[in-house]
Amino acid sequence: MGFDLNSYETVEDRLKKFWKDFPNGRLDTQVIHITEDGTCVTIRSEIFKDMEDARPVSTGIAQETKGQGGFANADAWMENAETSSLGRALANWKYQGSDKARPSRQEMSKVTQAQTPVKESKPTPQVKKQAPVKDKAGGPIKVLTDAGFSIKTTEHSNGTVAIDNVGLWCTCGGGVQYIPASEKKSERSPDFRCIMASKCTTGDTVDGKVFSKSWWVDNKVTPDAWNDYASAINGVVLPSAKSLDDIKPGEVPF
Repeated sequence: MGFDLNSYETVEDRLKKFWKDFPNGRLDTQVIHITEDGTCVTIRSEIFKDMEDARPVSTGIAQETKGQGGFANADAWMENAETSSLGRALANWKYQGSDKARPSRQEMSKVTQAQTPVKESKPTPQVKKQAPVKDKAGGPIKVLTDAGFSIKTTEHSNGTVAIDNVGLWCTCGGGVQYIPASEKKSERSPDFRCIMASKCTTGDTVDGKVFSKSWWVDNKVTPDAWNDYASAINGVVLPSAKSLDDIKPGEVPF
């Protein structure tokens, strides 16, 4: 039995509808299980109609394993798990699409991959990669304020949200991953990248292949708050100014 992926709605489409209906809403994602070698991850997502709501209106869960379910899972299985869990949480509420099937296109793409005969190949050495840096202290805005940074701008140049207490956001509506220097594949790798991969509607197209939107710290269109966030994640804490009453002769005001 074959599947027409065009009959299934993308998670991106569901996210756009959600943010249009609830601009003050909140999306929370959490890794609830990861194998010791980091190759299999389970992520739970919660949907809130308002930033201040204590209880979610819906939840969703998804699991991804490295190398299973398509080429994207070779390097981005954790990002795909987050995207799928968000899609399920939105569908568990009311964002299923009136003329689309309930599963998201991301979920069904794994089914079509499973039905495609796989040619046998020689096993390749598995290289254990460092897990993406996770924000353990709270949302990005809290990380910035705790480190002493001011929020210079929380919007992209086109006016869409670039950063909030949930995460960093691409202009397509998908989440953005910060890539520290220790995890870059080369010196030319971006500092920030949309996790929607080929589904990013604002990514670049090269030779017919769509690449997720990327940013570099020295790019003029990179939000200032992202650069400060990266600094805070890497341990930079700005000194706080001393009171004038506490400054002794010859001392600096920090």
